[in-house]
Amino acid sequence: MYIGRNYVNGVFEARRSEEKASFSLVSPANGNHLGDFPSSDASEVSDAVMIASQAFSTWKDVSRVNRADLFDTLSQLIKRDTQELADVISYETGKNRNESYAEVIESLHMCQYVAGQGRLPYGTVVSSELASKSAKVFRKPKGVVAVISPWNFPLAIGAFWSAAPAIAEGNCVVHKPSELTPMTSQMAAKLYDEAGFPAGVYNLIHGAEDTGKNLVAHPGTSCILFTGSAEVGMEIRRHCANTWHKTCSCEMGSKSATMIFEDGNFDLAVEVSVASAFKLSGQRCVSSSRLLIERTIYDKFCAAFLKEVNKLRTGDVFVDEDVYYGPLISREAVTKVEGYNTQVRSASAANEDINILSDDGPVPLGGNFLSPFVYQSEWKNLNERPFLREEVFGPHVALIPFDDLGHAIKIYNDTDYGLALGAVTDDFRKHRKLEEECDTGMLYINGGSIAAESHLPFGGVGKSGNGWKSAAGTYQAVTEEISVTTNYEEKMEWAQGMTS
Repeated sequence: MYIGRNYVNGVFEARRSEEKASFSLVSPANGNHLGDFPSSDASEVSDAVMIASQAFSTWKDVSRVNRADLFDTLSQLIKRDTQELADVISYETGKNRNESYAEVIESLHMCQYVAGQGRLPYGTVVSSELASKSAKVFRKPKGVVAVISPWNFPLAIGAFWSAAPAIAEGNCVVHKPSELTPMTSQMAAKLYDEAGFPAGVYNLIHGAEDTGKNLVAHPGTSCILFTGSAEVGMEIRRHCANTWHKTCSCEMGSKSATMIFEDGNFDLAVEVSVASAFKLSGQRCVSSSRLLIERTIYDKFCAAFLKEVNKLRTGDVFVDEDVYYGPLISREAVTKVEGYNTQVRSASAANEDINILSDDGPVPLGGNFLSPFVYQSEWKNLNERPFLREEVFGPHVALIPFDDLGHAIKIYNDTDYGLALGAVTDDFRKHRKLEEECDTGMLYINGGSIAAESHLPFGGVGKSGNGWKSAAGTYQAVTEEISVTTNYEEKMEWAQGMTS
């Protein structure tokens, strides 16, 4: 039984009275009660923002090197607690042990990257048009950064991909994690505290939708870092657009895909396709819910893919450590995915070109488990087939044939999203064409769609993002670029040939 507490101004709040609002955390694998957490109201949000604002006045003046050194300390603590952190991630999300461990390492890599960045240049020297002047560009922190993070990567995305670069650049953070996975974020807060970050630099507030809305709307926040649904991200973008001072980085949904070409390594294509489709039950924003397969190898690939899918096991990772993927995060998630599955079933009954290959429905294990749902479909009649264009976020995969490279690119781009694309091909000419013409934020050649690394920018185009990236790209989102020119002469000499 975990007792949730906010972490504000370097202090974990005392246990709440019964009159205060709270919410319960339950296991997605078995429904067990894991703990109770505070539902922070508007006044608590305001207090956290005020504390962060006060801390910013001194934190921004601390040397970047010294700020980065604290992340080196934090890295050592993550190494020490790797197993405990991975266990809690699995309890909250249902991830298998390997994926939870990988998330901890991803968080560690972000801390190490941030620590190293502290001793590297944070600007550039630029040549002026005039010999009498020098010019430079450097970054300044924006102020109080609000971080609203998702449940599927509760450690990596919120506390580290988002908060760590923001803090390293001199901002202070108020972090609201998902109400579906608050335990992991509270453990991260303990690590920030133990590492010696000054009070008010990193603050954690628990809560659900209303807490997030209050944090976004607070006039004291200067930048919003959000990862979640496209609909919520659009609301945040609208709010920021109606202010003079707020910016946002919104990493949202996707309809990501993996392309398989005849000239590619066939066994590699099957391997990366299974992983891209079913890791974390298909609940990654970059999961391949579409596999685009060259028609010349379509039947062969579908048979090989289905053979591997039939080997997959789902279940509670604390009961069976060999499961490939665990439960969906909630009953609501099961209902959503089953809704899309039902759409496919109905379409299959009416269309000869939709063929369901795998559909065993819910798995009776006492949690939010779904079996793999795999089907074949031509890419047509899209108004009648929203399951081919909309994000499903579950173990739901369409196998779609294409005729040639141009056809594959057209299919991939024919959605409002544009986050990740994997492509298995040994033709370097195809590589270039995919880079130039696919509407995607991340392209993985001879890989699947789920190969993110912390030192690379992470984000997409269209409905998948608003141009500011997370992970390494967070540095640009949380700072303002300032250009400075200095005149070294007694008289003024103007650029562009202008005279006084």
